[in-house]
Amino acid sequence: MKQRNLLLAGRPRDALNVTCTANPAKSGSVSLVVYAASACFLLQSMSFFGVIDKLVYGPVSFGRGGNEITVTVNLLGICVSIFLFWTGMRKTAVARFNKVLPLLAASLLLVSALWSVQPMLTLTQGTAYFFVVVGAIGIVQAVDRDDLIDLFSWACALSAVASLLWQFVLSPAPAFDGMEPDFAGIFTQKNVLGQVMAGGVLGALHGLRVGKGRFRSICIIALCTTVAFLSQSSTAMVVIAALLCFDFLGRLYFKGNASRAISICLFISCFLALFWLSANEDLIWEFLGKDATLTGRTQLWLYVIDSISEKPLFGWGFAAFWVPGNPVALQIGDAVNWTVVSAHNGLLGLLLDIGVVGASLFIFLWARNLVMALRCMNGPAQQFGLTSVLLLMTILLIATSEQVLLSPQHIWTALFFMTGFICEKELRLTVGVSRPKITSPATRRAVATSGSRSPLGR
Repeated sequence: MKQRNLLLAGRPRDALNVTCTANPAKSGSVSLVVYAASACFLLQSMSFFGVIDKLVYGPVSFGRGGNEITVTVNLLGICVSIFLFWTGMRKTAVARFNKVLPLLAASLLLVSALWSVQPMLTLTQGTAYFFVVVGAIGIVQAVDRDDLIDLFSWACALSAVASLLWQFVLSPAPAFDGMEPDFAGIFTQKNVLGQVMAGGVLGALHGLRVGKGRFRSICIIALCTTVAFLSQSSTAMVVIAALLCFDFLGRLYFKGNASRAISICLFISCFLALFWLSANEDLIWEFLGKDATLTGRTQLWLYVIDSISEKPLFGWGFAAFWVPGNPVALQIGDAVNWTVVSAHNGLLGLLLDIGVVGASLFIFLWARNLVMALRCMNGPAQQFGLTSVLLLMTILLIATSEQVLLSPQHIWTALFFMTGFICEKELRLTVGVSRPKITSPATRRAVATSGSRSPLGR
């Protein structure tokens, strides 16, 4: 037995990678309960269960906080996160990734209740955000990475089907009589629906590359793209175009040689073009036949910057600024002459809620995830690394016109933390294989004795 262990210790790195870098979730079958909890977690992360609120209270009252349905859904999300964390920690006693920084970011949102203009709201939303990170820690250990993205794409496809049913079957009247002019489906706004559809395209593209059912993945891409177009969310359409373009360039990159250099140049050019287009959405509004002045974001940003300058270090408190009880927010709404619910910019939203300190931490997390994703693209998990890069580019594009990473029930929040955890786990597994450690004293003595008696050493 000792001789066999010694032979395994001397195996080449590539051979060890086959056995040691596999996802721990594949070492045993994942129970249906864990899959159901994972699906519930993903659906909760994209506000899917808000459709219950919409069915009970109607489209006009949808999204209001404090009612029994909202409280029940939030408590369900917390329980699911705790269960996934417990399940994941049972599979691997020590998580193979850094949990401190993401939990620190989530804790900062929670602690901001101390100086928030709406302490109870910040405490509630901060608690929900904290448990999203806790659930992300557990789910990446309980479920295989490719299965997790596949489940994510199915959740987005379910949201697309449910939105079509809601818009055309369950509640067709509001879409045509002026009560709900936007094609929002089961969600609060058309932009939320559009971003969920963009997430479905991201997950299906990953499934295409790793062989998770070609026909099924193509159908999900077509379905989500169609619903995004019906929603007329310009941000979502730019993001989907970017995902399709960058996915093609990623496939070109993996071919190596001259194709790699060409793909890098094209990637930079396409990203700059799409970034400019995302920041100048008036062109898309004109293409859709709408008045470009309806956006009003440029004027809004000037007022937001003034508010940031009043509390630059720690902000106004997480999720506390855009509430009816804040007179400053009401003044901004009166000035721009429309109801404002967010800063409509990712960076400004971070600075407004948690100041320079919190925004710097989230920017560092984004940059750290990007470095790990690029290392995975050139190392142990190429396809997942590409998916992570696509996600981070998506977040950057959305941040030009929408608030991102600042809601516990937003599609990109949970996915941002999950992909970061998975990339770091894969990199740490690779480092562990390249540096095998012999911890047992008896094994060390056996290796030393074998080395001194080996004919190759004489």
